[in-house]
Amino acid sequence: MTSQQYDGLLLDHDGVIVTLCSQHVLRDAALGAFADAGVSDPNPDDVDTITIRVSEDELCAVAKRYDVTPDRLWQCREDRIETTLRTETIAGRKAPYDDVACLERVEVPRGIVSNNQTRIVDFVLREYGLRGQFGTIRAREPTRASLREKKPNPTYLEAAATDIGSSNPLYVGDSESDVVAGQRAGFDTVFLRREHNATSHLETEPMADLESLEAVLELLNDS
Repeated sequence: MTSQQYDGLLLDHDGVIVTLCSQHVLRDAALGAFADAGVSDPNPDDVDTITIRVSEDELCAVAKRYDVTPDRLWQCREDRIETTLRTETIAGRKAPYDDVACLERVEVPRGIVSNNQTRIVDFVLREYGLRGQFGTIRAREPTRASLREKKPNPTYLEAAATDIGSSNPLYVGDSESDVVAGQRAGFDTVFLRREHNATSHLETEPMADLESLEAVLELLNDS
């Protein structure tokens, strides 16, 4: 652990603040994106490829197979995903975890760092009355270029720390890419275990491996 006291808290959004959307719902959105781009019968593997954790190279390869521009396919995908996640949020199927309430007791500035779209993260937080708790949101614009800045690239993390005026933030994520991004940014990083990643094995060791935001709060208070 860094000896200096933490002067900020950065958190991933999906899987840390709010629950994940079901895989089949996201896949349906990706399938709809192909239809919007004029592709009527895409290969199921290609649908899976653009559903989540998409790289720019993967997107370009898929688009080429169907003679669609990558920008067109990606815009269709982003718009479908946004509509889907708005619907899931309004229906209450994408909702804050119970322990998010403890963040009201955090005394240092807070920010969100996500690989999701900024417009989605902002909508979800506002829908549940949480937007005011965070001084910044650093996430993706719905463009192909944004794929180059996703975590594990530390760009969003570094920008969020600057936004909240923090030189030594604690970062909380739920994936290997979060841990890698945190280390690349030089920030102590907590791997937060939820139901979806309870048994995950990490190749990269986080500073701490915790099971609740309450435990994160204790770590902050002890720093």
